[in-house]
Amino acid sequence: MAVVNGTPLTVKKGDLFYVQPGMTIEGKFGSEQAIHVSIIMFRAIMLHKENRNWSVSQPKFPFPAKLDISSQAISIHDAILYFIKRESPHRSDRFTKSRKLSNLLHAVASLNSTQGEGDPQGVLGMERTLAYIAQNYSKEMRIEHLAKMAGFSMNHFTRSFKHQMNMTPTEYIVKQRISKAKQLLFSSKKAKEVAEQVGYKDEHYFSRAFKKVEGVAPTLYIKNKCHRIAALYYGIDDHLLTLGLTPVAALSYKERVSYSYPLPELSGDIENKFKLDSRKSNYEKLMRSKPDMMLTSDRLLQDDSLNQIAPTAVLAHSNQYGQMLEQMAKILGRERQAADWVERYREQMTVIKQNINTRWGTPSVAFIRVSPHFYRVYGAGNQTGALLYDDLALHLPKGFPNREWAKDIQLEEVASFHADHIFIMTDPTDEARQRLQLLLRSEQWTSLEAVRHQRVYEAGDMFFKALGPTGRMWAIDYVASQLRG
Repeated sequence: MAVVNGTPLTVKKGDLFYVQPGMTIEGKFGSEQAIHVSIIMFRAIMLHKENRNWSVSQPKFPFPAKLDISSQAISIHDAILYFIKRESPHRSDRFTKSRKLSNLLHAVASLNSTQGEGDPQGVLGMERTLAYIAQNYSKEMRIEHLAKMAGFSMNHFTRSFKHQMNMTPTEYIVKQRISKAKQLLFSSKKAKEVAEQVGYKDEHYFSRAFKKVEGVAPTLYIKNKCHRIAALYYGIDDHLLTLGLTPVAALSYKERVSYSYPLPELSGDIENKFKLDSRKSNYEKLMRSKPDMMLTSDRLLQDDSLNQIAPTAVLAHSNQYGQMLEQMAKILGRERQAADWVERYREQMTVIKQNINTRWGTPSVAFIRVSPHFYRVYGAGNQTGALLYDDLALHLPKGFPNREWAKDIQLEEVASFHADHIFIMTDPTDEARQRLQLLLRSEQWTSLEAVRHQRVYEAGDMFFKALGPTGRMWAIDYVASQLRG
């Protein structure tokens, strides 16, 4: 027999309880044999997919991390049976286990939550208040209103808030504003615009509040305090290294390309323990790398929970050479390094264009990717397209729509896209390599003029290299070397 907050419950092996702060559990057992009690602490994640990009967020349980126990114990076995009955037996993909775990926890929470009971400890009220502050930090807030939302008197709310958060409600609101301001400072916005966006009408008052928290003025924060930067998208590590900064963590390329990134400055300077797997959340590695700032791209769905580790700035992606580099250089105080790279690239690009024109005129080039699921022909609206069709002024394959970013095709459609030269990349999976063999043995492939004249080149990891400045410099050299024969 167990007594939970005064309610007697019959307990058997395997029973599952949700315990929240302040809950009293007493046990009385008839046997003299030792009993075993386990406390399970867990962290759950949810995975979302949109436009072929995956993002990670924290699941929103009915009672976030604080679940009331019902008047009847629910065993783990019963909860799993309840969940399995609701699941289709035919659902399966690589993320099924993660989703099932999340759904199971939701199911158990639903069974354990008591309908109509109050919230004696104010847990739900405080959670509602924190959620409200997170969404409305830029608005004017009165402590009286927040206390009423939580269901407390003003004095009790202030004491409870400080006990839970180790700061007053006012300090917490300021912290939320400053955290968002640090993200916005890594953009082209001026300090006055940032101040207004995070809820300060007076720029000077914002500057004083920021300096009180961070120790420096907003205009100096990135240059003076942002020394440890984590790169959360391909190419951002290359941008930082080109500017003379080594990221404390960066994505590993080995999950995306057939062989490792060959440039020593892009692999050796970043410790292996802080190379991030692009298929995982990497929360633990990011926390251990202790970044001052994390940089990601607007091409990814954003994970707001990353801001719990460090402010996450979102960079506007550009396929035009030098544009992102110059933007980052201006913020980080590295304008000279950016200007040097842009000048070298222009000179190299001019020489290569002249050499290609001398040998081939203005040939057409196709860039084809073989994945486990598709054959894809890339157009001009991506990084390799910008390199081939803008920087080097080559032509798109005949029959390719001018405005298409990329086009997924079937094997029988390959012959529709004629090009003088073909660059082909294959994803680093057995399925992709098998699909490549189907392509190479097909009549559609062998009928192509570029194939008959042996003008097909291995693209390797050029697709990902072209996202960064140093990689882009390597890529135009590589294209030139292949077209020279």
